[in-house]
Amino acid sequence: MDNITLNLIALAVFVLLGAGIFFLVRRSQAENEQKIIRMAAEHGWTYESIREPLAWGMRLQTRRWTLEALSRSSGGETAPGSSDVAMSTTWHADAPGSTLLIGPRTSQVNLGGLGEALIRQVLGQALGADADGLTEVQAGSEAFHKRYMLWTREPVEAASLLTPALQSALLAWKGAPPVIKRTSEGLTLELNGMRLKKADDLRKQIMLGEVFL
Repeated sequence: MDNITLNLIALAVFVLLGAGIFFLVRRSQAENEQKIIRMAAEHGWTYESIREPLAWGMRLQTRRWTLEALSRSSGGETAPGSSDVAMSTTWHADAPGSTLLIGPRTSQVNLGGLGEALIRQVLGQALGADADGLTEVQAGSEAFHKRYMLWTREPVEAASLLTPALQSALLAWKGAPPVIKRTSEGLTLELNGMRLKKADDLRKQIMLGEVFL
């Protein structure tokens, strides 16, 4: 058997393997989408598949809230080995109120003024002008305080918001926790850099959001 024949056989094997992997991935995606559709039907949610030139993913919606799990592309050129695709999963409800933010606790290392400046920068990126006047509130259980930070302008109202059910849900959250924001425009739970695709994961974020309602 000459080298040309061997190369053709190897090429055919690689093509078959690639086709098989592609088929399995597409089948898994289709099965997962059907699970989400069935879950939405069981709970009376509206399901929508999003296929746009620069955005793709899905949307679940009720009259009370909307959840979007999306991948977005800027459409620009990228350097080799990099990607312009940003992923996120966002739950939003029309539940406005005083401004607050709940997020994972940052490093306990004392950085002095630099640490304060970094925190203010993060708050500004998350809330924009709504970040002005926020202070950290030492509320909730010790376990909650070790894992999360709560920033608000209304400490009394924020303390009443941290019900045992909410603290339990946040402490039970697996993986990177969402950033929870409330402003005059509503309530948002964001997972930046992560697009949830499994029905169970989407349901968990929805259930966490509904604890606030």
